[in-house]
Amino acid sequence: MNNPIITAERLARRPVLRQAPLARVANDGGLLKIAPVIILVLALMMPPEVRINLAGQTIYAYRMAWLLLAPWVMMRLLRGEIDWRFNDLLVFLGSTWVTFSFILIYGAETGIPSGAGVTLDLLIPYIIARLSISNLQDLRRALVALCPAFLVVAFLMPLEAVLHERFVRDTATAVFGRLGGSEFGMDSAFAVATDTRFGFLRAMGPFSHPILAGVFFASLLPLYHWSGLRSWPRICGMVAGSSAIFTFSSAAILAIFLFLIFAIYDFIKKNVSFLNWQIFIGALSAAGVVAHVLSEKGLISVLIRLTFSPATGYYRLAIWENGVASVERNPWFGIGYDRFEAYAWMGDSIDAHFLNIAVRHGLPAAMLIFVSVLIAIFGCAMAASRSKEPDYSLFVGLAVTMAMLAIVAFSVTYFGGMLIWFMILVGTASTTQPSKRSKMVLLAPASQKAGP
Repeated sequence: MNNPIITAERLARRPVLRQAPLARVANDGGLLKIAPVIILVLALMMPPEVRINLAGQTIYAYRMAWLLLAPWVMMRLLRGEIDWRFNDLLVFLGSTWVTFSFILIYGAETGIPSGAGVTLDLLIPYIIARLSISNLQDLRRALVALCPAFLVVAFLMPLEAVLHERFVRDTATAVFGRLGGSEFGMDSAFAVATDTRFGFLRAMGPFSHPILAGVFFASLLPLYHWSGLRSWPRICGMVAGSSAIFTFSSAAILAIFLFLIFAIYDFIKKNVSFLNWQIFIGALSAAGVVAHVLSEKGLISVLIRLTFSPATGYYRLAIWENGVASVERNPWFGIGYDRFEAYAWMGDSIDAHFLNIAVRHGLPAAMLIFVSVLIAIFGCAMAASRSKEPDYSLFVGLAVTMAMLAIVAFSVTYFGGMLIWFMILVGTASTTQPSKRSKMVLLAPASQKAGP
């Protein structure tokens, strides 16, 4: 006969099987670790009017944040508290190429201060994310801590749209003064101008453009949907992400549409055993090829007809035609901030993120950053394939967010706060990459208890 005491002990040690548990953030003092990235995200949501001019440089709120965090970054790096990845090298080379190209075009005296701001806007947020968020629990903590701020800013979006008032930008302008015409490389008069669609003002909140506001909030949808968080943080995050609709931006609608497609497919995949992400990507690619072959002017014309303003779509097509021609003429170091050769009726802006980098700073800078994004997406997908719930979902959420932003980047240029957010996400996703130097497990294993 078995000893009843031993049997009870064995039973007590047996694991309890549970169905796909939702993650909850453990209250173990981890907020101090992620404080730098939280500070930076809060700063990037400040309007661009919040700035100071120092030594010929415009220091926006997010630059103030990473300047204050620079000693912390240097201290952590000198202590060797980062597990170096291949993506770190790509981002470093791509961002420093920006300043190098400016030095060759404008000379060291002008090129260094002009290029350094862009270089650091690319590099520092990435490094801060790499240092602050080293596992999935850190990311969940950050999403919970930032959720109230996201919700407060998002609450203003429908108010702006309905009441035709830019509450945040107008208030910031009254306190800090109007932006100069050359700030952010754009005519700031447009940034605060009345821009309506369907009788609603296109909301922009604290961002520099309604498009950027829409893409930013849309990027919250996959993060919170697949976060594995419980109750109010997930609900509030999804509500905040839905405010992207009030920007009435084709880019935001495209981002939301991509999110819905990925979410529906992920739901179906869990119930149909033979489906996988490879089949899904192949089906999407095949659909794109069919649309390109059967349509009169290719896939681009199809996408243009789906935008709110077909005229804007054709304008973006003209940007690509002239931008690619500019890169072909100046492939290595670009043309700086000179006007790229385009039709006389076109403006100076290049509404395509990686194309803009290639035109301004050369193809190497654009390719290095673009490849780092692709590797980050691939790394999240591979990590998801090795994980169980709830970690599987968050890896999928990161991969979908990055893929969504990478696709939208072909028709939108990320600058200001949106650029900082984009590089934070690249840094966060890059943490999932395996390191050959260290055998430390940086990602919380699926079997690890998520917390009370």
